[in-house]
Amino acid sequence: MRLRNILAIVLTVLCVAMLAGCDEQGKAGSGSGSSSAAVASGSSSSSASSGAAGQKAATMDISVYYPDVNATGLVAVTKTVKAQEADKYQAAVEALLAGTDDKKLTAVFPKKAKLRKVSVSGGVAKVDFDKKLISGFVGGSTGEEMLVGSLVNTLTEFPEIKKVQILVEGKEIDSLSGHLDLSRPVERMSELIKK
Repeated sequence: MRLRNILAIVLTVLCVAMLAGCDEQGKAGSGSGSSSAAVASGSSSSSASSGAAGQKAATMDISVYYPDVNATGLVAVTKTVKAQEADKYQAAVEALLAGTDDKKLTAVFPKKAKLRKVSVSGGVAKVDFDKKLISGFVGGSTGEEMLVGSLVNTLTEFPEIKKVQILVEGKEIDSLSGHLDLSRPVERMSELIKK
């Protein structure tokens, strides 16, 4: 039994490491291309696309959650985003998809997955991805938990968001790979956050 647990942990770490390596090429183009939000982290900077006439993008710091390289929990990273008030949720998810330069953390989203839209109503954020979220996902149960947890915990940093519903191509999904029930909105996963 102990050997099986060790083997499961080793396989999980290898999967997470593979995903981290895949993210390196897709950092610059991780966004949907249609947002008026930009992300700046550390010394690198981006400029915001021009938004609707008369609206000015504000700069705000947000907490984005990434798994540690051992997939034992999520760690908050502060990122600065430029976004109009209506686009702050989309900017937060795009910051998450952009990955991190911290070698102790890893990204879990498939590098080719694209964010289509984020909408918030009644305390629930509906986050719509293209089909590559599922087709490009290679993790097991831990990877699925880390991906969902990083998204949910990032968005529930906004006090008006209590739950997150993941959509693919505008439709509700039951699960990413059969391990977590995503058929209904997911509440904050505080138990995954490392202190």
